[in-house]
Amino acid sequence: MQALRDRVASMKREIEKMKREEEHVRGEAGAMHWVQGSMRAMGRSAVVPSGGMDWMCCFSSCKPRYARLADSIYPRSLNDGLVTSNMQKLTFYAISHPEKLDRIGTVLVNQLSKDLARQRFTQVKISVDAMDQLLQSCHGSPSLNQFTENFLKMVQKLLETNLPAMEKLATDSFVNFANIQEETPSYHRQYDFFISKFSAMCHVTRGENASQVRYQGLRGLRGVVWKSVTDDLQANIWEKEHMDKIVPSILYNFYDDIDEQDKQPTGRSNDQHDEPFLDELTSANLEQNPRQLADQCLRELMGKASFGSLRSVMEPVLKHCDSHSKWNPPANFAIATFRAILYSIPTQISNFVIQVLINHLDTMSASEAEIRIGIATVLSSIVSIAGTSIGPLLLDIFNSLLKHLRASVEYQQSRACPSVDHERRYQETLINAMADFANALPDYQKVEIMMFTVGNIPKLADDDRAMRSSDSFLQHVLVKTLLKIATKYKTAYLATIFTDSFLNALLDLSLVSDPQVRYTTQRIFHTLFDRHDNLHCLEHLPFIGDVADLQLTVEKCTRADQMFMRRHIAHITYVIYRCVMLIEEDEHLQNNVDAILCTMALLCIEVGYDETLIELFRLVFGLQSMALDNSEGSRCGILKKAAIHNLVARYLNLSCQLLAIPSLCHHVQQVVSNRAQKAHPLVHFNEKGLPKQTTLSEGAPSGLEIDDDLALQFDKSDLSEALKASGKEVQHLAVPFKIPGSLVGNFTGNRFSVTGTLFEVDESNDSKTQNSSTETALDDVSLDLSIDWSPPTSKKTSRRNTIFSPEGHDLMVPTNVSTLRQMVNAPPDFTEEIKKDQEQSQKIVSMFRDDPDAAFDACVKKDLDDDKTGDLSASIQRLIQRNMNSAQMSAVTFKKQPKNVFELKLPDSFVF
Repeated sequence: MQALRDRVASMKREIEKMKREEEHVRGEAGAMHWVQGSMRAMGRSAVVPSGGMDWMCCFSSCKPRYARLADSIYPRSLNDGLVTSNMQKLTFYAISHPEKLDRIGTVLVNQLSKDLARQRFTQVKISVDAMDQLLQSCHGSPSLNQFTENFLKMVQKLLETNLPAMEKLATDSFVNFANIQEETPSYHRQYDFFISKFSAMCHVTRGENASQVRYQGLRGLRGVVWKSVTDDLQANIWEKEHMDKIVPSILYNFYDDIDEQDKQPTGRSNDQHDEPFLDELTSANLEQNPRQLADQCLRELMGKASFGSLRSVMEPVLKHCDSHSKWNPPANFAIATFRAILYSIPTQISNFVIQVLINHLDTMSASEAEIRIGIATVLSSIVSIAGTSIGPLLLDIFNSLLKHLRASVEYQQSRACPSVDHERRYQETLINAMADFANALPDYQKVEIMMFTVGNIPKLADDDRAMRSSDSFLQHVLVKTLLKIATKYKTAYLATIFTDSFLNALLDLSLVSDPQVRYTTQRIFHTLFDRHDNLHCLEHLPFIGDVADLQLTVEKCTRADQMFMRRHIAHITYVIYRCVMLIEEDEHLQNNVDAILCTMALLCIEVGYDETLIELFRLVFGLQSMALDNSEGSRCGILKKAAIHNLVARYLNLSCQLLAIPSLCHHVQQVVSNRAQKAHPLVHFNEKGLPKQTTLSEGAPSGLEIDDDLALQFDKSDLSEALKASGKEVQHLAVPFKIPGSLVGNFTGNRFSVTGTLFEVDESNDSKTQNSSTETALDDVSLDLSIDWSPPTSKKTSRRNTIFSPEGHDLMVPTNVSTLRQMVNAPPDFTEEIKKDQEQSQKIVSMFRDDPDAAFDACVKKDLDDDKTGDLSASIQRLIQRNMNSAQMSAVTFKKQPKNVFELKLPDSFVF
């Protein structure tokens, strides 16, 4: 025993000597290694006495100072906590000696490993607390990266225990570490283990603490994202390998109560889905349910993703919805997920999410209808959030949706479709999605969308046999789509929305053979014409004694709308007349008639200036003549005639009361009263102002009893006199409303060539004007300007001769403004135009058929002559020669010289 003590004393002396040398050479580290080696050697050759280890306390002074300070933070009793005073000393030492920070971390991690092996969890918590405090205090230390490696080792050892308490301790420590802003970049740090471990924790479903473990896993993933996105050197966090773990783990806990809501059709919680951001998270509700934390994690992940990394986040979201059947209606989970995504990313890149969804719909085009319905429902639900950001991809998005709509229609018409009802639901969902897209756009883009939709409607044909069944059905679906989009547009000026091509296309749709398409087209007109929300009062307009009870909003027609209607009112009234002719006597007769009446009433209210009203009155009397026609070629049955008579009565009642002409209102009321007494019950009105009877009853008369009794008909002369007395021009009202026979059958084929009025006028109405105008000497109205025009005896074909000249081609030069206005407003003779065009075409075909070479030479010669005629120098030379000839003739004759332009007396209307 004495020998052992002597040996220990000699070792102490050698140690002190080496310590003095170490201070000058290598410092304190060498002494520590030497003591440890000596102790190991001594342990192999010495026997430890049974009296305990108190005698070893003398070796504590042999440890380096950082090690002694690290050991001093642990209490002597396991029930006590961290020794605060010693912890402060350790912290001060670490700050004063930053080069020792890494070694301090190593000592604490080694001690934590021993305590974990011995399950001394109180000591483990002390080690974790010490590491956290050092990390907070020394975050600006130059050796922080080395200490961080020891810190992450400590967190990894805690997570590897798979104990909920230790996992919570590790997660809290890691979250504290994630909140620290490091000043020194790290080039070799990796978080792969933590991503995998925290993701695994998010999927725990068994055990009493499963919800708490999932909550801690979400906190850990949130910390990883925080720490990675703030470090430019950790860009690999957005790689597919990591996103395939992070995103599904978040979505697994995201809205975990949605599955129960999916079982209830009306169980969607709008309060949760409509909030752009949730309130601040509180520990009270998050400890029990990790759903809100998952929501917050998803929003933060999407908010921190750049445009380039957004695709890597969206792909796992789509894959998760596919794998877990989250697209199935009502798709509340998918809707909530994508709403959270769109609320989190910048608005200017929201269109990328929309495009990703549409591309995914392309990918799933061969899937079940329920999946496609779910994706389309999500599109419809989130487009309002994207707002106007879809503008750059507007036509691409609508083109894709229309392509899917067309494919669904064709698939529905095929025999391979397993469920027609599901395909129809899918089509309705796509239509609603396109309407919601249009609603989120500015007005000028809504017009573009409507034009784009019209352009995709299948080619209009004269009959259904010329179209495939799928095209006919697609026409019906696209018209419904157009109506849905039109409901989202608020018309300001008619010329803005009704361009020539768009208006002509809608008018063509009003004349197709499908009655449902015609009815839907009328509803489109209602939506676009109604600018003052009068539609609900006019959809089924009654015969009412006082129109004021309808509470209509009527405003003065603007100048722009007057110019628009002046160009198109004749075309519109013609199409309305044709629409009435196409109505069939079936169960939808009254609805179709009410739709046409609503269109006429809206025109009267929205653009009710004089010319529009006169044209509508002409239309009304034309319809009355149609209903009174009893010829063999008439297609009107008794029910249709009664519906037309009721339409005329209801429109005249409305328009006359709006004009506030008492005599006119009295005339309408008198006719309706006479019909109630003498006519068929089909033309009677009940107390609500609607037709009293819409079907034929047994034993009823075969006629309406209106044809032969003028007291039961509305009189055009009475209407004309009343309008004239009120100061309105009624000259055009006397022109009968007739359809040109040559255009009845060919209107659909030449739908875009009709730009003016399409009505014939009785030549007898203009006979007085023709006879009153005598032949006027050309010299009296000629100017001293050379005008090349066709003389009266010329047979040259020109539009002037066709439009302005009466039959026989006798020249009639207007001598006053009223005559000129009357000639301009007179409708052209389209029969003559078509006949001349056909003759010209036949002549050209025959010429090339008989002798092609000679015909080609003649055409070339004619073109050369035309070029010479159009040459400016040749024209000037011709004019000079003509003036010289006139001067020579004046020298030998006494013909009156033409008046100079400054001496010509102009009409008063041209003098300012």
